[in-house]
Amino acid sequence: SSGIYAEYGDGEEFDQIFKVKQAHQFTWLFKAEPLQTGSQQTPITKVVRGKEVTEYRTRTLNVPSPDESPEGGAAKAVEFSFETTGAAVVNRFAFGRCMAWPANMPCNETKAWLAERSKGPNFLYTQGAHRLTFTVFCMPEAPTLYRPTQLLHPDEFSIPKSGWVCCVNMKTGAIWEGDKKKYCRQLADWETEERPFFCEPAYDDTLVTDEIDGYFDQAV
Repeated sequence: SSGIYAEYGDGEEFDQIFKVKQAHQFTWLFKAEPLQTGSQQTPITKVVRGKEVTEYRTRTLNVPSPDESPEGGAAKAVEFSFETTGAAVVNRFAFGRCMAWPANMPCNETKAWLAERSKGPNFLYTQGAHRLTFTVFCMPEAPTLYRPTQLLHPDEFSIPKSGWVCCVNMKTGAIWEGDKKKYCRQLADWETEERPFFCEPAYDDTLVTDEIDGYFDQAV
């Protein structure tokens, strides 16, 4: 239980993110505001030129647990529950090894929304939910539209050290036709048959033309 209460007006949108980073380390965010404080330096051993070298990383503090690290912790979690009061309504729930953002949000707004919740040095750093590199790519000439070929966060089905390359709807950012099996492939297999995988079925040049025309109409 977080024991955290927040005030907001009726009808105001809110989001809460709970991420399990390690068995005893978590990230809590409410509307891009960390719900925890403090950090620690944790050691990691790497092999550099045949020699073991110990480096230190800045991490969030461990969550109190009856089990000593590294045993127990999130590995034993079997249930997640939450409660709202007043007029608050939860109408969307995303879970698993994934990244999510508000539905039907234009690409440029989604990019900013993800950055505000990231570990970027100008954003939440250690308390953030994901690296700044995990973002969306917008059409340069029409920034409210998603690039039809997107690099997506790894999930439980990814091969080691590989995310996903997926075709997406240029207006919503959702996987094209909702068919991950057909329109996604492992990042490690992106280049096949001597050419990069590109999402031609999802590309609609009329959307780009319409948006550019809209810019000119506003300028006039």
